[in-house]
Amino acid sequence: MKLTPFQHEMMRERDEVIKHFQSLYKTGEINKVLEKLEDKDIEFLIYCSSNLHANIMYSKYLKNK
Repeated sequence: MKLTPFQHEMMRERDEVIKHFQSLYKTGEINKVLEKLEDKDIEFLIYCSSNLHANIMYSKYLKNK
């Protein structure tokens, strides 16, 4: 499937959110940060991530499953 220019821009922005989140925290810190985040923030990370394994890991930190 070929993305439209709009879709391509939205994917780029979503990727930037994840890259920025990962640049703020080292790997060991991410778990501690995720424990403190609200569900709506974790759900936003899941929405922005295109990596299935990351989405599964993020979803483990949802408090109201």
